[in-house]
Amino acid sequence: MKTSLVLLLGCLIGANGFSSALPYLLLRPDGTFILPNGEISSPTQSRTHGLQEAIDRAVEEHLDLYVMGGDYKNCVYPCSSSVVFPPMQGKSIRFGAATLDFNGFENRKDPGLVFDSCMNVFFDCDAQIVYHLDGAAVRFNPKNLLPVDDFVGPTIVASTFHFAAIAHVNTPVSFVGNQGGLPTDDVSVCCVEISPNHSITRCEFKFIELLGGNVGIRVDTPAENSGFAFNRLTGNFVHEQMKCGVMEGTIGGSPLNSALRGNRWDIHCAPSPGASGMIIRGNRGCWSADVIAEKGPLEFGIEMDSTALENTMSILAIDGGYQGNFSPDQPGSNRFD
Repeated sequence: MKTSLVLLLGCLIGANGFSSALPYLLLRPDGTFILPNGEISSPTQSRTHGLQEAIDRAVEEHLDLYVMGGDYKNCVYPCSSSVVFPPMQGKSIRFGAATLDFNGFENRKDPGLVFDSCMNVFFDCDAQIVYHLDGAAVRFNPKNLLPVDDFVGPTIVASTFHFAAIAHVNTPVSFVGNQGGLPTDDVSVCCVEISPNHSITRCEFKFIELLGGNVGIRVDTPAENSGFAFNRLTGNFVHEQMKCGVMEGTIGGSPLNSALRGNRWDIHCAPSPGASGMIIRGNRGCWSADVIAEKGPLEFGIEMDSTALENTMSILAIDGGYQGNFSPDQPGSNRFD
């Protein structure tokens, strides 16, 4: 929690509780939330420890949202169903240091945290997300129209998403993982799923740690007339994935991969033995990356699909070698900088 926020909370909390001066909706670790007018809401039978109800109320009342933390061990929000952010525009959302624990879903393939359309949304999550199931821990999938600029169609654009830690613990990872019996080639088992069925452009995605799953960051091959373009993605520590650390594009050889373009990646990955570091199917991307065989030999460090064209690679270290088109004399080739 930033110092300014601590001071602000200190000013707002008095002997008689919270004053009516709160400038946002505040969700507390006991699952209750407080509105700026002083109203305290206590959701009953919530499957998300008040998270979904707080999000829906904040969007309905046009409020920013702060989710209180404390530390990862003692401040836990247990969730037995997905937490879904509806379409948002012009919104600030912040999570303190807590644990969002996703387990016990009726459908084990359902994602943990889900984002619909966003424009000018600033999402800052100092919490850790722990996902015990068979799908994606976090999913970006714009489906519905924006609340203000509804004429642009479903989209995620001009927004930032920062995460401290996402752990997919239904795969065999150090200390906390399980052997969930999931096939290692099932790419739906991932920490982060980005699904550009509608366009996702000009955003910033930052992940300090991604642990486990078959894939760390998975960007799907875009749907027709869609795209994933001109985004910035950072993965400081992407590790112990069973298939690969990063997968840009999910359909090998597809002409639709041409809509994966112009993205900037800054990645450090250390996948599990036998996995690959990065599988790249997009074009005109700029990659600053290193791939480390931390636990044992890798299949490949970098795999470039036939659709991967004109990517610029700045590689600090690469274990496992690489395959693909890297000829400096061939038009459209990828190149090392």
